[in-house]
This record gives sequence, C-alpha cells and structure tokens, in this order.
Amino acid sequence: MVGLYNIRVFFIDSKVMRRTKEEALETRNSILQAALECFSTYGYALTTFTEIASRIKMTKGAIFWHFTSKEHLLAEVIAWMHSQYAPLEGIDQAKSLDEVKAYFMDWSKMVLLNERHRSFLHFIMSRVEWSAALKEKLRTYLDDLMVKDPILMLEKCLTRLKEEGQIDAPITPKEIAVLLALTFFGVHREEQLRFNELDVQKTLSYGLDCIIQSIRSK
Repeated sequence: MVGLYNIRVFFIDSKVMRRTKEEALETRNSILQAALECFSTYGYALTTFTEIASRIKMTKGAIFWHFTSKEHLLAEVIAWMHSQYAPLEGIDQAKSLDEVKAYFMDWSKMVLLNERHRSFLHFIMSRVEWSAALKEKLRTYLDDLMVKDPILMLEKCLTRLKEEGQIDAPITPKEIAVLLALTFFGVHREEQLRFNELDVQKTLSYGLDCIIQSIRSK
C-alpha cells in the first residue's frame, strides 16, 4: 500500500509540475508578445515594464520575475522571434550569389506574410536606438542564447565566395554584406513607414540583382 501511495503521489506531483511549467511558458510568451507590441508602438526607449504589464493585466513584479532588465527582455524578444524564423539561416553555406539572393527573397516573403515578423522588422529598423552600450549588452545576452547574427553569416559566405573566385569587387565582403542588407531593409522600410504602393518582392529582386551583377566575376 505504501508503495502504491508513493507511486500515486509521484504521478500527481509530476502532473502538477508539468502544468506549472506550461503555465510559466505561456506567461513568458505573453510577456514577449506584449513587449514586441509595445516596442513596435512606442519604441524601445519609451517602453516601460509598467506599460507591458498593463497590456496583459499583470504586475510589473511579474515581468521582473521572468526578465531581469529591459536589455534582457529585448534579447529574449529577439531570440523568441529567431526561434520562429531565423533570418538568413544557413546562408553561410550558400554556394553562389544567386543562392544568396534567394535567402533574402525568402526572408522578405516571410515578413510580408507574417504580421508578427512584420512588426518585429519594423521595430528593429525604426523603433530602437542602437547605442554602443545597448549593442554591447545585447551581444552578451544573445551569445548566451546562441542567436546568430545574420549579417555576420552573410559576410562569412561572401568571404568564401570571393576566395573561390565568384566575386570580383573593389570592396570587402563586409562592405558587400552591408550593401545587400541595406537594400533589403531599405525596401521594407519604404513599404512599411511611408505607405507607398510598392511591389516589395519585385523591387527587392531588382535591387539585389544590381549589386550582384556589379560584383560577380566576369
């Protein structure tokens, strides 16, 4: 009887622990979603834990229980979004400049089709003040969370393609990566912030082609 009782208690405790973990994860995801909405609406600098807590009817203390600082919360929002779709993931293995373009086009399509990723891109491009101090704090958090920088992966790919003789350009792979990224962000920024009637995929494709054709080995 004692053995059966202990088994029953074990399963009850396991069930309670599982439910508690699920509830904690649900709460955490609610905070991350509310933080993304607030960051996108008010900007990173003007968003407070009080505003985030109010949006989901929680206390500020509950937010601090999950996230120790606003920088920590920002890093977790970035990691959360990357866990759903990691921009340019695998691009460091691209075998040609045409494959590099395809990675950017896939990223663009995801942004256009998914409202959450659309809001995230808008926030990253326009609603956060990228000071040196903030970037340094984020780098530590994101390294711990193993979030890869897509532009660094792109630079790694371009360096290899140049070594293979596929790229012939008077600028460095890092500078080429910046040009490609600026084209991507610029087209999406124009569409999101200025509300122009813009064929994003067509415009982006043409812009990337202009850069790629200018650096491709003849």
